Amino acid sequence: MKQLTGFIPIAALPPSTAASAKQHLIETIEWLYKEGAATETNLKLLTAIVESILCSEESYTRFLQCGFDAAIEFFDTNSQNWEFEESISSPYNPRNWDEYKQLQQTPILSQS
Repeated sequence: MKQLTGFIPIAALPPSTAASAKQHLIETIEWLYKEGAATETNLKLLTAIVESILCSEESYTRFLQCGFDAAIEFFDTNSQNWEFEESISSPYNPRNWDEYKQLQQTPILSQS
């Protein structure tokens, strides 16, 4: 965990961060270790993400867009043998998620 937070102790995360969200973050890091993906580079990227989303709304919006781009690519790859209608209407399709639809209406993205 020290690699993720650097010199920022977990307790210094903002009070608005729910305890369950902190637990999810710790579980994610543990999962990365278990899968052999907890490389120094990946942990530095995770640190940068955590720090940037706390800094500005624009950084957070760009982070979400990047995440949705990856989720859409992953979904498209894994559903390529599905029937078209099944793929389009799937609740697993990130394009159907309310958060994605809201993000597409965000003015910050239209400036990029």
